[in-house]
Amino acid sequence: MDSSFAPRVLLVLPQLPQDPAAGAARSLTTICEMLATSGFEVRGLAVTASENPAATRAEPILQELGIDFRVERRKRPEIRFTHRGLSFVLIDVGGLSPMQWPKVFGRHFDAAFDDELRTFQPDIVFTYGGLPDDLRRHRRAQNSGAKVVFGLRNEGYLTTTDWHRHVDAVLTPSQYLSDLYRERIGLESVALPTPMELEDVVAEEHDPIFLTIVNPSPEKGVAVFATLAEDLSKQRPDLPILVIESRGTAGLLAGIGENGGFDLRRHENIMFSPSVPKPRDIYVPTRVLAVPSVMEAAGRVVAEALLNGIPPLVSNRGGLTEMADGAGFVFTLPESVTITDRVPVAAEIVQPWIETIIRLFDDETFYQSECDKAKKAAERFLPGVLSPQYANFFRKIIARQ
Repeated sequence: MDSSFAPRVLLVLPQLPQDPAAGAARSLTTICEMLATSGFEVRGLAVTASENPAATRAEPILQELGIDFRVERRKRPEIRFTHRGLSFVLIDVGGLSPMQWPKVFGRHFDAAFDDELRTFQPDIVFTYGGLPDDLRRHRRAQNSGAKVVFGLRNEGYLTTTDWHRHVDAVLTPSQYLSDLYRERIGLESVALPTPMELEDVVAEEHDPIFLTIVNPSPEKGVAVFATLAEDLSKQRPDLPILVIESRGTAGLLAGIGENGGFDLRRHENIMFSPSVPKPRDIYVPTRVLAVPSVMEAAGRVVAEALLNGIPPLVSNRGGLTEMADGAGFVFTLPESVTITDRVPVAAEIVQPWIETIIRLFDDETFYQSECDKAKKAAERFLPGVLSPQYANFFRKIIARQ
């Protein structure tokens, strides 16, 4: 394959690239945006599915992001647009989820994929997914002469090795995740920090009011946060709490509280907001970010908080300590706290969190010192630092025999 001109990368995603509920999709898309600014020619093939069950249409999300798109009526409606140097084709799958659409639209997507291989002739197909259809596309990509780079963003691929049978390289967002896969299944991968698009992430203005948590789901520590919200609200009802819904919802959080015998809805200081297309909107009113995750490969929200100069409070699970990089505060969760918990954790587990939160709200000198630490730790996520690293990684893969 002729790579004497701009290297060609085809981004292939099983969901909306701009999905507010999908950190993995947004991360791979941001990587490709960095490549586009580094002299790569990048195209994207994806579908309109979202991980947020409330987001049944892609058009409102794209409109809110200011993306100028057009809808073409073919065998199946397609949404086409160019954004930040990437030309996208999205297969419209209606309101189906990322797990539902392949049964209905898999053949249409495969035909579009094969057409991209033939007409675009990518040097690299950048993707993720371990379903049989995904594996068959990996094989067809290699047979066409392309290298396959797998964007590994979570721990969900530890139980099988079939998914990387036709993969040339694996890219992770944390050394923690690379080490975990090496130890568990012998997989070699390259860890590069989570990419960030500053326009999407950094708020121009700040009115730091809330303790914020994003996506109160089981893996994000909803059982921990239920106790944290209950006890903080009782000790300091004047401190406002903002919960950003995604896969984890207000109903799920309230249900966990009810399983523990308390009603979080009675606290007037707890407010809820739906997910937003641009993360920066989350950080305009955020004073402190809580990330009590039980399972976390890296924790994109930690990097987002740091870039906004916001101290993150994180658990010691997964790659969160690595992401915080000395900023914010790390709290130990007992091994007994797991992703299967459906009752709130014991009060003594969250009390150190609460004491730190109260100090960050009451002691302005202490708070500003922690904000300075956050800004310093954020420097490794700046595009000017990361773009050369990603460009160098992809060029090496293309050059590999």
